Amino acid sequence: MTTAPTVAVAPTERLLALPGADTSVLTGAERRRLAAARTGRARADFLAARLLARMCVAWRTGGPARDVVLVQRCPVCAGPHGRPHVRGARCAVSFSYADGVVAASAADHPVGIDIERLSGPAARTGTPGNRGLQHFLTRAEIDRVRGSPAPRPALLRLWVRKEALVKVTARGLPAMADVDLSHLPPHPAGRDRPHRIGRHLLYDLTDAPSDVVGAVAVTAPGPPAGPGSTAASGMQSLTLDDLIDTLASQGEEP
Repeated sequence: MTTAPTVAVAPTERLLALPGADTSVLTGAERRRLAAARTGRARADFLAARLLARMCVAWRTGGPARDVVLVQRCPVCAGPHGRPHVRGARCAVSFSYADGVVAASAADHPVGIDIERLSGPAARTGTPGNRGLQHFLTRAEIDRVRGSPAPRPALLRLWVRKEALVKVTARGLPAMADVDLSHLPPHPAGRDRPHRIGRHLLYDLTDAPSDVVGAVAVTAPGPPAGPGSTAASGMQSLTLDDLIDTLASQGEEP
């Protein structure tokens, strides 16, 4: 087993144009959630993200994407949302989407991924003067953002890093107020040198569109390391061309 996560980022429109990229791969619960989405863009992103997640899992396990069954069940309300799980496979998965771009990651250990557009809602509303920042940023992080020559992009990079950690730990965003990332560089780190944050490796997405920032966190085996230390474990960054064969095989209807 490897700690390195498999990661893919793709435009929603291009992914849904692939042969076999349709709603037939979804479970009944996913189809009901898809039907409840309010806009065509939201429905397209919802479908594309779940397709890409299945493709990443299939690439790691060697089976067809259509045989990958994703299950979401909230531990609080038992609703069909929350951290996704792969039924019947020892593979963790996570996905995210942001206004026409989707991202997914699969790994042998718990994993979390998050992306945001620099021009998206999070960038427009998450200003450094927002009092709500104290609920998920430390004082040192807030000071770092406010002192940045480009505060909104700096804030958004912090946001995706923390959201990735939220997803991998399932602790909730308020818990991240105790996790200080102010020592991390504001620019993305290389895929082969993730930051070690306690029990987790934190990667910045470097193969995303220029207006998208993202991060991936994966649980790493072994004892926790000191804050900000690095560990050599290269992220496997794939394209749709790498993954397209996972849609070619026909599996059972979910």
